Amino acid sequence: GEELEADVVVFATGYGKDYSVFTDEVRGKLDLQTDGHWLYRHTLPTAVPNLAFVGSELATISNISSYGIQAAWVAKMWAGEIPTPAAKEMEEEITANKAWKRKWMPLTTSRASLVLLHQTHFHDMLLKDMGLPHRRKGANVFAEFFAPYAP
Repeated sequence: GEELEADVVVFATGYGKDYSVFTDEVRGKLDLQTDGHWLYRHTLPTAVPNLAFVGSELATISNISSYGIQAAWVAKMWAGEIPTPAAKEMEEEITANKAWKRKWMPLTTSRASLVLLHQTHFHDMLLKDMGLPHRRKGANVFAEFFAPYAP
């Protein structure tokens, strides 16, 4: 129910990635590498405040669910409902993510954005950050691991 002013909001699909919309200064601060764009929680660049990438730097099995959770996470962070981590904490997560992915994933220009089958863990991280329940089968920890999903 609230309107916010924005200089630019870009909605796009089916495109090749091109960061020329940003100034040279901003592009220089983004972590653009041969294997992708490395971001905190696949969303926030560490050196450019007030900028988030929702959907464009994240590939999962069910993209629309992931993008919805990602958008809610950004909204809560920017509304001040959850704290923005310090740059050092964000860099540490990105460094760990790079090392993990580069250890086993083949080189591709989108490696940084690939979450795919690890999406449940990714969703859980964002839900925990927002203080929301992350278990899909109630409070029973054993059910979370061993019980089948039901409608």
